[in-house]
Amino acid sequence: MKPQSSGRSQTGALNIHTKLTLFGIACAIFMGAIENTVAGTAMPTVIATFGGVELYSWVFTSYILAATIMTPIWGKMADLIGRRPAFLGGLALFILGSALSGASQSMGQLIAFRTVQGLGAAALFPVGMTIASDLLSLEQRAKMIGIFSSMWGVASLAGPVVGGYLTAYLSWRWVFYLSLPFGILAGIIVQTNYSEKYERRRGIRIDYTGTAILAVALIVLLVAVEQGAGQAAASVAVMFLGAALLGWLFIRVERRAADPLIPLELFGNRIVALATLHGLFMGMTLLGTMNYLPLFVQAVIGTDAIAAGKILMPYILPWVLTATLGARLILRFGYRPIVLAGMVSILAGAGMLAQVSETTSRLELSFFAGLMGIGGGLTMASLMMAAQHAVAGNQLGVTTSTVQFARSIGAALGTASMGAIMNWWLVRELARGGGEIARLSGHDIATIILPETRKLLSSDAAAYLQRALAGSLRWSFVFILASAVAGMLIALFIPAGSAHELAHSEHHPQQASSEAA
Repeated sequence: MKPQSSGRSQTGALNIHTKLTLFGIACAIFMGAIENTVAGTAMPTVIATFGGVELYSWVFTSYILAATIMTPIWGKMADLIGRRPAFLGGLALFILGSALSGASQSMGQLIAFRTVQGLGAAALFPVGMTIASDLLSLEQRAKMIGIFSSMWGVASLAGPVVGGYLTAYLSWRWVFYLSLPFGILAGIIVQTNYSEKYERRRGIRIDYTGTAILAVALIVLLVAVEQGAGQAAASVAVMFLGAALLGWLFIRVERRAADPLIPLELFGNRIVALATLHGLFMGMTLLGTMNYLPLFVQAVIGTDAIAAGKILMPYILPWVLTATLGARLILRFGYRPIVLAGMVSILAGAGMLAQVSETTSRLELSFFAGLMGIGGGLTMASLMMAAQHAVAGNQLGVTTSTVQFARSIGAALGTASMGAIMNWWLVRELARGGGEIARLSGHDIATIILPETRKLLSSDAAAYLQRALAGSLRWSFVFILASAVAGMLIALFIPAGSAHELAHSEHHPQQASSEAA
């Protein structure tokens, strides 16, 4: 694979096609951010419409699982057939899934179409960042992170509010249709402006065996986590054991594969290994929190979809600002102090979230979320840049996708675990309620989500359900705190030193973009 020969003029300035290509990538990031935030805002209303609070987490988990499985495949495709066809193929799948999700008629259909969305979404960030890495030097990438973060931030800040208004005044379906024009625009721009030069490698095949084993292993693991609380301990143990055996088999297959889905030798690079493992726990911590904050606001605090959407603003705005700042600071101080500062902020926010109750106010919740957003901005972008700069240019695609792959696994496990904990606690509390409460099921708790259906319950029943859901979400946030502690322990092993020093001390130093050009 030979990436595009140069994105700059002889003076170092970016040419017009490179600028437009980067803008197209930013549009795709904008689309992905819009989708993430508006979907979380709309979901309480969706389950109030279709029913099935017990399926709440699967709307997110199906999307994340599909993205998780496809992320290393898209990364491999970007290295083998070219960045542009991989990027455009993922974009097309995402657009299709968005349109179908908006037309869903049941929770089952929505979960299935969200899976299609996830298959395409897996390409957008890793392949887009790989294109940017091909075109830019480390210093330019640090600046571009700010621009990408701004696009992501604008979408993420506007998404919850826009999603809330669309849900309240039009229909929740429009939160999925909203991303379509941005996706189409991104595809047109990248198609017409990005012209990479690469050599197609003959005899290369996708690792279908490894992919199939990994997919089954993740599905078994997620089902074990999601459904474990309601099944016999022996059945749960068998599922976990099956997932572990499949994971072991996957490693054996990858070691023997000519072109493995995830090259295991990447983990011989200390920075890549740490970034990947850290990403696993940060996916649990940060994305799990993002998915459940709107539910707490709408169902426990007792607001509408618009207010539920606004709770993500104090989470995302600090993320955007600190991601921009952190990307610049690592050039001076290195990765370790920036990531450690971010982890301290995440731990503080997660510790406070683990103490929420039905008396927690929106202002308090906003403060807790803001601390986690600050930490997310400082850690996620910094470690992605660290991993990219620590490998050779021909491993950029697979390295980027591997780190993102770990974050996606973490997000899926975190969301599923929070859903399992929430459902377990709700079943327990409903059984203890007696009277009107004893006749309700987990499905019926959706009645307290919408103000109009909340009025159908007696004041005592509504207050009991509110306390029960607050307790269930508090225990879910305790799980988030535990994953944040694990992330902090991993961050302590990040080596000290400047970005350039660390890159050249690893096994596979990346050639600077200017040299590759």
